[in-house]
Amino acid sequence: MKRQIISMSRIAQICGVSQGTVDRALNGREGINAATKERILKVAKEYGYRPNIHARSMRGGRSSLIGVVIFDLDNSFFADLVSAIENVLSQAGYHAIITLTHKDPQQELRCIEELYYMSVDGIILCPIGKGAEYEKFLHSLEIPIITVGNKLDSFLYAGIDNRKAMLDATTFVVEHGYEQLFYLMPANEADCDTVNFYAQNERLLGFKTACEKSHAKSEIRYGNISEADLSSKGKTALICSTDIYALRAFRAAKENGCGIIGFDDLRILDNAKIALDSVSQNTVATAKAAIDFLLYNKKPNAVIAHSIIKRGSV
Repeated sequence: MKRQIISMSRIAQICGVSQGTVDRALNGREGINAATKERILKVAKEYGYRPNIHARSMRGGRSSLIGVVIFDLDNSFFADLVSAIENVLSQAGYHAIITLTHKDPQQELRCIEELYYMSVDGIILCPIGKGAEYEKFLHSLEIPIITVGNKLDSFLYAGIDNRKAMLDATTFVVEHGYEQLFYLMPANEADCDTVNFYAQNERLLGFKTACEKSHAKSEIRYGNISEADLSSKGKTALICSTDIYALRAFRAAKENGCGIIGFDDLRILDNAKIALDSVSQNTVATAKAAIDFLLYNKKPNAVIAHSIIKRGSV
């Protein structure tokens, strides 16, 4: 973790003084001795402290801004989630500040840092970062944060149970009599120790659990599926961890008489009338659960329900 944000309360903790004393030192007010002031200013400079201008100018201490940190808008799941977040926030008199990380951990830190200095009242975060140091950094911001998509150990989560959703999808396929299952997922994400692929890993575990219960023959493919796989002996199906991978393999699967199912129920499936079965996530319910926590401190008491949209590809 190279970037670090430090708050006035954290400076006070490091220096062993009150937050009021830190405020006097940073803002050149009287009532503080020279040695204490020098020590506070040294710590502030060392950690790159920047004043939260918006917070200082507000009355009541609220900005009516909620930060949103997501991967990108290429996947319409995120576009729909952002739209739902904006709609729910608008009804509450709030505004969303949308930032995109493009799955780059350093860009994610920059996004979070900018939201901090814009004095957002909370953050909805789809994290690409992970680990104790990363979570310590987030806690140091002293801003309410709730995650979507991927989970973190010490923060609340709003969303579906990815493992159960993929278990249900795989079971649905098995019940249609398929003998050979190929699982298609992003390359090597399951083995990554430095980047947060929680949702993808959970989906993989759901697939494996369903296969163990049904004793179905299964193999995992990272990124691509071969013609030899599709022409395997026995009734074959592709189970894809995202609709993006399912769409890439859709034509070849149908040409070889294979079943196929995706995950996320992207908007393009209905818009382009693509008959792909897929797991659907309720973005409106996810947005509402996240915002209820940030604005009203209502903790999510259940996972968001998922469903399987059946269009006939299985």
